[in-house]
Amino acid sequence: MKFEKRYIVLLCMLVVASASFAQIIVKGTVKGEDDLSIPGVNVLIKGTTNATVTDLDGKFSISVPSEKSVLVFSFVGMKSQDVAVGKNRNLEIVLKENSEVLDEVVVIGYGTMKKSDLTGAVSSFRPDEKDVAKVASIDNLLQGKIAGLSVGASTEAPGAASSVTIRGANSLRGDNQPLYVIDNIPQASAGEFANSGNDGTFTIASNPLSSLNPADIESIEVLKDASATAIYGSRGANGVILITTKRGKSGKPTVTASANFTLANAARLLEMMNLKEYAIGRMVFGGKAANAVGDDWMLQITNPETGQLEWNDSYQYYIDGNDIYRKLGENSKLPGKWRLLNPIDWQKEIYSTAFSQNYSLTVNGGSDKITYFTSASYKNIEGLVQGTGLRQGDVRVNLNADLSKSVKIALSLNGSLKENDMMSGGNTTGGATGAVSNVALYSAPYVRTEEEMELETPNLADRATVWTWVDDYDDKTTEKAFRGSLDLTWQICKFLSYNLRTGGNIAIQDRDRWFNITLWDGAAQNGYLTQTDFNRSNYSVENVLQFNHKVQGIVDINAVAGLTYDDYNSLNTLVVGNNFDVYDFRSNGLHMAGNTEVKQPIQSDYQLLSFLARANLSFLDGRYLLTASIRGDGSSKFLKGNRWAYFPAATVAWRMEQEKFMKDVRWVDQLKLRAGYGETGSQSIDPYSTFASYGSSFVNTPQGATKPGQSANGSGDKLIGVVVDKLPNDALKWERTRSYNVGIDFSFFQYRLGGTIDLYSKTTNDLLIQKDLPPSTGYKSIVINQGSLRNKGVEITLNGDIVRTKNFTWKLSGNIAFNQPEILDFGLPEKEWGTGQYWKAYMGNSIGDHFGEANIFIAGRAPGLFYGYETDGIIQENDPYLQKVTNTSSINTLKPGNLKFVDQNGDGVINEKDRVILGNPNAKFNYGFQTDFTWKDLTFSMTFNGVYGNDILNTNNRYFKLPSNSSSMVYKDSFYNMWRGDNPWIGAYASNTIPSFSSVTPKVVIDEYIEDGSFLRCSDITLGYNLPSKIVSKIGFKSVGIYASVKNAFLITKYTGYDPEVNSFAFDGTRPGIDVSSYPHTRSYIFGLNVSF
Repeated sequence: MKFEKRYIVLLCMLVVASASFAQIIVKGTVKGEDDLSIPGVNVLIKGTTNATVTDLDGKFSISVPSEKSVLVFSFVGMKSQDVAVGKNRNLEIVLKENSEVLDEVVVIGYGTMKKSDLTGAVSSFRPDEKDVAKVASIDNLLQGKIAGLSVGASTEAPGAASSVTIRGANSLRGDNQPLYVIDNIPQASAGEFANSGNDGTFTIASNPLSSLNPADIESIEVLKDASATAIYGSRGANGVILITTKRGKSGKPTVTASANFTLANAARLLEMMNLKEYAIGRMVFGGKAANAVGDDWMLQITNPETGQLEWNDSYQYYIDGNDIYRKLGENSKLPGKWRLLNPIDWQKEIYSTAFSQNYSLTVNGGSDKITYFTSASYKNIEGLVQGTGLRQGDVRVNLNADLSKSVKIALSLNGSLKENDMMSGGNTTGGATGAVSNVALYSAPYVRTEEEMELETPNLADRATVWTWVDDYDDKTTEKAFRGSLDLTWQICKFLSYNLRTGGNIAIQDRDRWFNITLWDGAAQNGYLTQTDFNRSNYSVENVLQFNHKVQGIVDINAVAGLTYDDYNSLNTLVVGNNFDVYDFRSNGLHMAGNTEVKQPIQSDYQLLSFLARANLSFLDGRYLLTASIRGDGSSKFLKGNRWAYFPAATVAWRMEQEKFMKDVRWVDQLKLRAGYGETGSQSIDPYSTFASYGSSFVNTPQGATKPGQSANGSGDKLIGVVVDKLPNDALKWERTRSYNVGIDFSFFQYRLGGTIDLYSKTTNDLLIQKDLPPSTGYKSIVINQGSLRNKGVEITLNGDIVRTKNFTWKLSGNIAFNQPEILDFGLPEKEWGTGQYWKAYMGNSIGDHFGEANIFIAGRAPGLFYGYETDGIIQENDPYLQKVTNTSSINTLKPGNLKFVDQNGDGVINEKDRVILGNPNAKFNYGFQTDFTWKDLTFSMTFNGVYGNDILNTNNRYFKLPSNSSSMVYKDSFYNMWRGDNPWIGAYASNTIPSFSSVTPKVVIDEYIEDGSFLRCSDITLGYNLPSKIVSKIGFKSVGIYASVKNAFLITKYTGYDPEVNSFAFDGTRPGIDVSSYPHTRSYIFGLNVSF
């Protein structure tokens, strides 16, 4: 009995305990006022960290401890709701729009603001998970999506930097790249460290922004006008791109994993001659055989021994139908007299299908006091050229914590390790063999034997094939990068807070480039190796006070005041080795070099001390807005007296929809007028330009070459000296840009149609330019402040929800930007250019030994115009032109089949007096548009971008469009349309467009190189599908999405090069619009998976 009683008592206790700890399952659906379900709504048990989010159908399920529990439903742009559970087990929640937070909150300089309260020109972009998974770097995210922002690739290679400009170029010599601010920490642009060698080679600039994983990005804000960027002072002269990374959300941990796989190939290959056409071209060029009689080419002759007709072996090639034979050398060790050639397309050989993979994992969660976001990613991107590619891994930890009721801290740490194999960017002295891209076009369309190359090509470098570049060239980069930031906020009182922001970036880059003796640079120096160690870092410390106060019904005041300090450091060391005896060690063989030289290190250190203040005033509940700011920058780049500059800005805005007379206009949701003025500055000069520096060599000589500072004693022994290697200018001061902006923001029909229109004008004065000096000074140039430049334009952005129903939506958005740049003045004396053209002007840097200087900068014109010689067809037999122009002192050779140059001044001589403007690299407008369709769980999107009205100088035209005595391969179209005399294969043709194979092309810029660079590109097509929540929940996931995408789906253009979206000297403002040794753009097919649980 006692046992039974104890058993019953114990059983009762267990029942009571079980009842007390029983969990209640609450399910439900969350919708908006339009009856559409809302995915991603946060559902939190009040007072705990237990939470969940709604699925793609707006449904949720959560366990609560009791009927007294309260659920908190929250979502961006909606009013939060507290709902007591009670007896309810199935809830239907309708969230209402919150007018106070309906506007997207955007990040601005030193703070955040509702989009409706913005007074400056700011564009915001929030990438989704599919957007970030398909790109390797953040600059690729923005192409075509932001009005006035232009992204140009220096070359199509994994890890190569892209050039980004906002509202045109502000400077004529700087790289014109915007300031990037990542989690409040400035990041150097790609252009700040782009490298073009002085030895005739130029490397492909690597992209410092690739160390940031796009999947970590929460939002991107682009600050375009000076009223928005002036708060950043000198650093904001070219616009500012603010990047905010993701932060954790309170609740249970959410894990998101993504993977995508890419197959890429060359989107466009150039149509060159095939093997038969090549053989014919060589024989036409060679002319008649020596034993030919009269007009008879005598392709067949009688063999004196057999008495039979056979092919005349005076011709190198023998064509038998589609079989092509090449004559062997007299001393050939191969049997027979002819060798059957096997055709090959070198472009298809070198540009293979590339496979890439990208993986990303994120975890976020936390409590009411501490939240975290962590991520790790790995990508392995293969390049089109065998052996090239990018391998990178990175990790991130973002922590947010409430240390007390008044003190909060935000910590962000990010590290990456990158290995990059790139191909040569080409060179300016090796001509058509200076890069693998050109070799693929230049090489004869068959594999030459060693014997043939030895007999006909004694110079080893001239034998280079695409496989030579793969086997005998290295360009390997290893980069270790770390980025960290700390943001400490102390809420001193209700209306006053203090922020301490500090952080920095560190990057250590080792780059080795090896040229074997089979390549141009290696042959000249018996093997050539460069090893570069490039270390750069910057850190900033910002002390900011925030003041917020509201006078009910009258004015809301938000004010900021701060003191900041920035320190930038970089050190570039270079060791060069040549004269190798052993080549097998390649880039690891510096110890095998017969000669090694440690070049003079390039150090660049500068500091910036600044103060800032800004006030945002919102009158009468946001009806009238006023923003005013001031920043003072003191830079170590300038001497005392010119060190400090001050940059004011002011803007006003009027939200007309808030007025009483607009209350009955129900179809207008927003109508805001904006007007602003601001000033920014630029210090884009070498940190030591105001000092006379010493070195072991002259680097700024009148001849433009580097010359060692050395002499000899009486015995002839070499003496190394120290020289003043550049001329200082202690009067240098800031460039200053004054900007005006007028804009209107609008939204109609319940936010189904919206957009922005901006008109702007910005003028840069005291341009920092290079001024040429007389040779008698011993220096080539000096940096001075002189001249002014203006950009003015219009930007239009439109967004529309064309269809919005429960199961189907269609969105369409687009933007277009017109920018008109003009050089206002140089302060230079006017002189004659060409004939009868009196300009204040100077020429840009040389684009190569075969071209010289191509761009001219003229006061009163757009910057960087192409300047050279105009042609008027081809010289014909008995052409009257031959009597009008003399060979003496002319740049061209006068004979039939050669280019006919226009004698602009009629003096009978073709020389620099006949140069004219040939084209304009500045686009008339840029545009982009996107469309998105959603039907239930299926999504489809297309993205387009384009440029209209710009010209490109295509250097390939010299080698492959225009046949000459130095070219062997040309475009197929040029082959059939070239000037030629009578021949047995393709007959005579008195072409007036393409010269003959025996023509001579002078080493100057001509109009035949200038092409229309306008294009329209379908940059992305994506089809996505989210698995139904019912299926996903059964396998334990929150969401599962799959997608397929095509990048660079198609291109519409008249440009004959690989791709018009290229700028080989993207970070040199003196050489815009040049295409040198470019590579094909890729067409990528991407398959991806996104999973969260």
